[in-house]
Amino acid sequence: MWTLSLCILITLAAVLYDQLTKRIPSRLRAEEAPRSAFGLVRADKLSSRASAHGIDIIFVHGLGSNPDTTWGLRDGQCWVSDFLPQDIPVSFRKDIRIFFYNYDSYWKRDAVQARLRRSGGQKRLEQTRNLVFVGHSYGGLVIKQALIQASTNPSFANIADYTRIVFFLGTPHRGSSFSTWGSIAARALQPLGSNPSLLQEVAYDSLPLRDLHEEFENVIRDKLRVINFYEQRKTQVLKVWFIQWEEWFGSKNENYRMISRKLLETITPIVSQKQRRLYSVPIGTVESYTERHRLSATVNEKLHVPHQKASVPHALTIHGLGGTGKTQLALKYVKDHQDDYNPILWIDAQDEDSVRSSFERCASELQLSVDRTQTQGSSLLGSPTVQAVLRWLYSRKDTDEAWLAIIDNADDVSWGIKKVLPKGQRGSVIITSQDSQSQKLVDGGCEEVRVDTLELLEARMLLLRHLRLDLEPVPQDIQEDCDKIAERLGYLALAIDLAGAYIGNETDQRQAPRQYLLDYARHRDDLLQSEHTRGLSASDKTVWTVWDTTLEKIERRYADLRPGWLLAFLARFSDGVVQDELFRLASLSISSVTREMYDETAEFPEWLAKVLAFDGKEWDDFCYRQGRNVLIRYNLLQRTQGDWSGIRMHGLVQWRATKFGQAMPWDRWHLIATTAACAQLLKETARPEFRRHMVTHIPDLSRKCLIRLGIDEARMPFVWKTVGRTYFDEGRWEEAEELHVQVMQTRKRVLGEEHPSTLTSMANLASTYRNQGRWKEAEELHVQVMQTCARVLGEEHPSTLTSMANLASTYSNQGRWKEAEELEVQVMQTRKRVLGEEHPDTLSSIANLASTYRNQGRWKEAEELKVQVMETRKRVLREEHPDTLSSIANLASTYWDQGRWKEAEELEVQVMQTRKRVLGEEHPSTLTSMANLAHTWKSQCRNEEAISMMKKCFELQRHILGPDHPDTVSSREALNEWQEGNNEIEL
Repeated sequence: MWTLSLCILITLAAVLYDQLTKRIPSRLRAEEAPRSAFGLVRADKLSSRASAHGIDIIFVHGLGSNPDTTWGLRDGQCWVSDFLPQDIPVSFRKDIRIFFYNYDSYWKRDAVQARLRRSGGQKRLEQTRNLVFVGHSYGGLVIKQALIQASTNPSFANIADYTRIVFFLGTPHRGSSFSTWGSIAARALQPLGSNPSLLQEVAYDSLPLRDLHEEFENVIRDKLRVINFYEQRKTQVLKVWFIQWEEWFGSKNENYRMISRKLLETITPIVSQKQRRLYSVPIGTVESYTERHRLSATVNEKLHVPHQKASVPHALTIHGLGGTGKTQLALKYVKDHQDDYNPILWIDAQDEDSVRSSFERCASELQLSVDRTQTQGSSLLGSPTVQAVLRWLYSRKDTDEAWLAIIDNADDVSWGIKKVLPKGQRGSVIITSQDSQSQKLVDGGCEEVRVDTLELLEARMLLLRHLRLDLEPVPQDIQEDCDKIAERLGYLALAIDLAGAYIGNETDQRQAPRQYLLDYARHRDDLLQSEHTRGLSASDKTVWTVWDTTLEKIERRYADLRPGWLLAFLARFSDGVVQDELFRLASLSISSVTREMYDETAEFPEWLAKVLAFDGKEWDDFCYRQGRNVLIRYNLLQRTQGDWSGIRMHGLVQWRATKFGQAMPWDRWHLIATTAACAQLLKETARPEFRRHMVTHIPDLSRKCLIRLGIDEARMPFVWKTVGRTYFDEGRWEEAEELHVQVMQTRKRVLGEEHPSTLTSMANLASTYRNQGRWKEAEELHVQVMQTCARVLGEEHPSTLTSMANLASTYSNQGRWKEAEELEVQVMQTRKRVLGEEHPDTLSSIANLASTYRNQGRWKEAEELKVQVMETRKRVLREEHPDTLSSIANLASTYWDQGRWKEAEELEVQVMQTRKRVLGEEHPSTLTSMANLAHTWKSQCRNEEAISMMKKCFELQRHILGPDHPDTVSSREALNEWQEGNNEIEL
């Protein structure tokens, strides 16, 4: 009976035990196990990058807690991840991360048999970030155990060293009297796999807790700050099976605000200290700095390009001509990104002394210990101060903040700046330099940005910043004057800033820009050399001095090449643009031309003779290229590409270079070189299109100027004739006429009127008159020349035949076909007999006779002759030779006269396009081909195309030839007639 009763009692107890414990969660059931991972779990999204010296706040839950719900409410919100990040100041957020430290402290059912000591194990964190621990209840004991273990284990020493604050929230430092009830419950739950040992360790006043606390106090001493929060309410026994601390901080109530306020109060000094960045930059952007958006964006983009194998992973050189604003651009980047780097160091690399001084300043800012006595007399590389700074930068690790070093004014790299360039895996380096090869200072890879002149709007804004105008918007006339100033100064940042300082100092600010333009026109040299604005501008340089250091350095370093002298010579050429072809041409004729101009009295200096060296076959440009490349390297010259490659220089560099070595006979050397190039160009018919570039470099050739340059009167005609023929061939007939008149007058006076050279000069002048439509004057001279040549030289002399051909052309231009034909037949027959049928002069005479046949309506005869001339010239000369093109155009005209429009059009289009390419769009021969094509289109009733082409041709002729030139008049009359037919307004 008793046995049965006992069995019944045990069965009832088992049923009751099962009913009472079935709701206790088990870690073994997937649906009841915690979803949160154990270990460190990120609780926020504040800072994506683990920057060095930031703060990690780590929350450690208590005994028996579920990591999913410990810090949250029933509605799923969590004050650690949902509330706290929002309450952290925005300025702090990039330096703070928040974590949960989750561990298995569950003791009720299917528990891990863990003990406190084992719960103290820690994952190693970034080694230099500050740590703040927040422990709830039993979690506070876990933190204690972790810090004790970290202090004795070298592998985790960084945890002990960088823990700054510990918050204890209701932590039972001496244990709890309620642990007895918990232990009873745990023993009762042992059949379910509970862990009573966890509760036994927190028994009130237990010896293990006393030992833990004593050891904790010994470890922390004065290293960290401890803040305790205690519960005022009693702990409730919520269920018979376990104990739970009352949740008193789970919402934004007073308790939460009290804890979060204290937390932010204690971390603020740490964050503030971290945010006190080392900014060792002794200069700042000027007040007038004008944003250069495109360049700034490029600098930002390129400085973030990684070079993993380089001595520093991010490096950029900003190079360009002195005065373009390289330093200011670097300063703008530093200002915009000063929160991204710590430290930011500025090194003035102008010379060794400035570098040494900069490193001493940086060492002091970094508070590096350096034996100053050892720095006296040591080399820069061997300086303890320099080495201390370089070691400090090199030793920065991945967890340290990135640093930035600016190497400013590294224009001269020859003394060894590369040896003291900062290196290190956490570094970024910006180099500013006039040296375009400065990127080679960084081993392994370096980006580059070339800084050129300001854009128009940038230059205008820079000037307007200096003006004290209370006007909005700025009047149009002031804006236009500012644009003119910027244009005069070539948009060079330094020059415009100095001009701005000048006009900003004027009393009448509205009239200041206009006054500056007047002053600049009258006193340019004084303004650009003036020292007065230096005190008004941030720069300590002027346009006069900004390139001095570079010029002196390259002259000293490359003494054999004399690059400074080469720059001064190049500055004499028009607009600071010099094509390589000009020097090639000059080199081939320089010796003979120099003898013609100066006999043996003029000699080039050795360096210039090397620049224009002739090896017997062609130009030896080795020395020229060497000197030119030095100037390009330092951005004093820029290379130009295209059909005629060469160099160009900034207008103010050109102005400054003309002041270099002023005692030297630069103008004489320039005149010899340009005359030699013209002389060679007259010999070479392969590429005549260079003439339009050549004529821009021709200097003043007045008698007064030539006398000043030491040319005897008897030698002046050589210069005028050579250059005059170049003008003539280029269709610049007014300039050609002026020179031919001087040649003729001088030869008449010196040689006599019947001297062959005098007659040649008269013929040249007559041809110039003819091409200007001044046929009466041309005829008079041609008749005089022909008669004199026939009497003095003989009727079959080439000069006599040429004069007859010229007179015939003048008759043709006047419509005197019969007279022209008689002379042309005589010339053609004589030349065939004397020179041969394929001689260029013979072909010209045949072409002239064919044109006369055409003008008489004898198209069949004209066509035969023109085809013969064209085919021969194609074979003997080449298809793009001007004479060949003329013969093609003449044949097209013959087709046109016969109404063969399609054939005429094909030839005329070919001629026009080739002449545009070879001679240029504004050459008179090109304009003639445009007019011919327009007439052909008109004949085909393609009126709109014809009128459009003729309009363009007429405008160019009016500009190039003048409004009264016969060709211009003819085009105007045709255009008026065509437009009248289309009811358009006449011109």
